[in-house]
Amino acid sequence: MRNAATLLYALTLSLAMAMPGYAQTALEGDFAKVKMETFDKEKFVFPEDMNAELINLVFLGMSNDQDNGQLQQEQLLDWHAALEERGVFNDQVKAYHFPAMNSPPFFVKGIIRGAMAESYEGKVPLNQSGVMYLDDLDEFAGSAGLTVDDRPTIVIADGDGKPLKLFKGAMTPAKVDALVVEIDRLTAI
Repeated sequence: MRNAATLLYALTLSLAMAMPGYAQTALEGDFAKVKMETFDKEKFVFPEDMNAELINLVFLGMSNDQDNGQLQQEQLLDWHAALEERGVFNDQVKAYHFPAMNSPPFFVKGIIRGAMAESYEGKVPLNQSGVMYLDDLDEFAGSAGLTVDDRPTIVIADGDGKPLKLFKGAMTPAKVDALVVEIDRLTAI
């Protein structure tokens, strides 16, 4: 039975990796500390306040372009819905959604946060999502071994918030399968 599971894992991963835009990479580095406010208006310190028992799934929409940032947000919500349908989320595996951008002028931050909160309401826990306003988006990404591009980013982090694996790109069934297999592997250890 173990050989069949190993074969299934290898096959699923091979199929997913053949998909355009797919990336699964081991990460080196750590997330930079960011003080922020969640969409339910509570203070949150990233990554310290993430509190899954084993796996924190970090959904990052990182872009310097508003239209692409909105596209990444929609794609990450598609990922979330597909993973929720698969029953991935529980106390051991929690999802955190953080659109990340270079900090705009202070007087528009609230407007942006409010508009984004409406987009997430009813789809993800508002206490596990919020906008990261950063002094330097590229520096933030680089600290964890990430890059800012036009594709959504999902990072598997351990229970302490240490980045482990990177998945990039829009959701497809094969990519969801590969991510679920990796989550299952990490939670079985």
